[in-house]
Amino acid sequence: MMPPVEKTERDLLGELVHSPHPVWRVILAAMREGLLIVDQDLTVLVQNPAAEQIFPPPPISSRPLRLIDLTRDPALHEGFQCALDHGTSVELRFELKRGDPRAFHVTITPLRFAAEEPQAALGVFVEITALERLERVRRDFFANLSHELRTPLATILAYVETLQETDWNDPEHVRRCLDGLFRQAQRLHALVRDITDLAEIESGAIALSLEDIPLRAFVEDVLALMETQAEERGIALINDVPEDVRVLADPLRLTQILQNLLDNAVKFNRPGGQVWVTARALGERILISVKDTGIGIPPADQSRIFERFYRSEKSRSRETGGSGLGLAIVKHLVQLHGGEITVTSTPGCGSEFTVSLKAAVSR
Repeated sequence: MMPPVEKTERDLLGELVHSPHPVWRVILAAMREGLLIVDQDLTVLVQNPAAEQIFPPPPISSRPLRLIDLTRDPALHEGFQCALDHGTSVELRFELKRGDPRAFHVTITPLRFAAEEPQAALGVFVEITALERLERVRRDFFANLSHELRTPLATILAYVETLQETDWNDPEHVRRCLDGLFRQAQRLHALVRDITDLAEIESGAIALSLEDIPLRAFVEDVLALMETQAEERGIALINDVPEDVRVLADPLRLTQILQNLLDNAVKFNRPGGQVWVTARALGERILISVKDTGIGIPPADQSRIFERFYRSEKSRSRETGGSGLGLAIVKHLVQLHGGEITVTSTPGCGSEFTVSLKAAVSR
């Protein structure tokens, strides 16, 4: 009997790579992470389906596929070469700029098969695009939050210092300081309330209590809440909702939606302007619109105005106050109702926000 032939490391690697066993192929196909194995010549030995989504193979050629055929990114080539030359693992960030940018955390590990020198290198690509986006949102949120807190707190401290040095026999000056303190305390209270509301909405802690609401009468009540603010700027509030329109919504949350939209329509309007609330049926939906004759929103900002703390007219927004969270809250509340909100706007002419909600079932 012939003695068994001792297999070389490359033979073992070849058997692993080209094994016909279905389990090996199933595992590779099921992996969400991209996986690449290259040999010492940077020839591609294994590329699973997830890796093919990252690096689509070029048209079929007569020669073996090499790493350079998939990507010319110098950091990736250096990472694989380092793992092969020095036998050490390498971690790096790789950004795919084709189409929508995607980011990956890449771990490149040398593969040894009973030998001291690496016979191949394994690269695992874990997508971190969503994680990086969330991290940016988190950083922006806290940066904006600190700014929003800093402004009223600085004003409060200034008023307190003024009161400490004030002659209390001057009641008019004391009253002005106390009024200023009250306004800034209200601003902080509104900010904390909006942050709490947004956190509860996003966490799913809010449950809706849906009711059949006659919309015209409901809008009239909400407009009454806005009368003082509108009168201060000479803004006319107009209820154009037909009498027969009924909507299925949570009364408290619908009030919140309309108040936020009307608050913006008044604050960013021109003196003596107008705000209309209208509604119409579209199939099984009711489209509620809040339209104003205000400053409008630049086209570049219209896709971002529902982001937390995003401000289109930053200088004007600072003057008018507000938490910067109103439209984000509106969007989440509308979505919680199973609806959508859209905006159309022309700078200098005004804006129109349209909310789509379910129509109440006719009795």
